[in-house]
Amino acid sequence: MMKILIPTIMLIPTTWAIPAKQLWSSSLAYSLIISMISLTWLKSTADAGWSFLNPYMATDPLSTPLLALTCWLLPLMILASQHHTASEPINRQRTYITLLTSLQIFLILAFSATELIMFYIMFEATLIPTLVIITRWGNQTERLNAGTYFLFYTLAGSLPLLVALLLLQNNSGTLSLLTLQFSPSLNLTSFADKLWWAGCLLAFLVKMPLYGAHLW
Repeated sequence: MMKILIPTIMLIPTTWAIPAKQLWSSSLAYSLIISMISLTWLKSTADAGWSFLNPYMATDPLSTPLLALTCWLLPLMILASQHHTASEPINRQRTYITLLTSLQIFLILAFSATELIMFYIMFEATLIPTLVIITRWGNQTERLNAGTYFLFYTLAGSLPLLVALLLLQNNSGTLSLLTLQFSPSLNLTSFADKLWWAGCLLAFLVKMPLYGAHLW
């Protein structure tokens, strides 16, 4: 896990240290190397259970493809954006690559988290670079309104998930995915329990292109 996360973090100072003429080519090559290394995660999906395990980060057959896809999105975004931002000042280009890299870091931490509260924090931390990218580099003039809608709906939708996680912590005593599977199963039969389950889903439905909650 660290062999992917640490090089991704080091891409941020590298972006600000390399010469301007080599900015996009070096960033693209660097991110492609990271994405190629991420394919080693796919070897572990044949076995059931957790792998690359430590107390806070691990992979399983569900999260591994998402992690590999996240690592491959960064070079594709750099490749698609270099001509769009070529006319801007060099510091803005460096800022743009830094935001894309930080987005990948937060997604890696979210998809590999073994603690649900860590997943929640990293999942919501992706709001910051995404909001800056929408409001600063959006093509349409409505990008400021889109950023406002994005901020409002994401924050409003994530609060029920936070409350649901705190209730789960209160009932089971842990939010670790490694130990929750050994906890007694919850009997969700009342109307309040159904609201609890709906609160868990709301944060994810808002970030999907769900009609009525995806106005931006």
